[in-house]
Amino acid sequence: MPAAKNDESLIRDLLKAFVVAAQREVPREMAALMCADEAASFLDGVLDPDRDDPVELAEEPIVEVVAVQVFGDVALARFAREDDDVCTLYFRRENGRWAVCADAEDDMSLEQLEDNASTVRHALHRRPIGTLSAEEHRILLERHEGLHVLLPRVLVRLTWEPLLRGESFPGDVLVAALKVDPAHWGDDPEALAGMESVVRAVHRLGDLTEHGAPHDEIWGCVTEFLAQQNLPLSELVEPAHVPSLEIRRAIVVPAPTELD
Repeated sequence: MPAAKNDESLIRDLLKAFVVAAQREVPREMAALMCADEAASFLDGVLDPDRDDPVELAEEPIVEVVAVQVFGDVALARFAREDDDVCTLYFRRENGRWAVCADAEDDMSLEQLEDNASTVRHALHRRPIGTLSAEEHRILLERHEGLHVLLPRVLVRLTWEPLLRGESFPGDVLVAALKVDPAHWGDDPEALAGMESVVRAVHRLGDLTEHGAPHDEIWGCVTEFLAQQNLPLSELVEPAHVPSLEIRRAIVVPAPTELD
């Protein structure tokens, strides 16, 4: 059912207000536009949540809303910023009002989230992505389906749990991710940086057989991946400052969501 025009208008206004609030850098001003759980998490992570010294904006930021899609009580909006980078922000209707809420993505399916959805669909494409198991993520990665949506989520989980297991063996989800079409990484530098973090995490585990995983098979896939991307392992594992991996969700990045 098409979304009511009123909902779309409300979300457009909310998106623009949120972008302005983010640039003004007043935490409670931003939190007031978020759903309750996200606002609490956001304020807990801010050094000075009561900071009230807004950045003076010379002019209102340019935000071009590309599309708004409403699915019941959750919605998404795609918008282009001044650098022409297209971002996505998620929303949830909470207590009768729309609020910015990154975890609303969990309640949407690949069918709803993908811009260029294939005409070949199956049950997993219609499931809310927040309900997909590790095995179901592995299956979709092996089919190279929903990569732009699922791969960032999987990489966050693998950074903390490199040997995440589907139904085959510890590390089978990692193997599926490593075998993603090599061309995809060139189009998604953030995902490539994420996989580099995962490789470091795998290296820190040492002998993978001690963790019940097939060491040679996994490292064979890692070696092939690094060769395809022209990334020397020695450069990845040398002591260095490694930024934490986050899913880029426009402006707000919540804590990682469990896949299982």
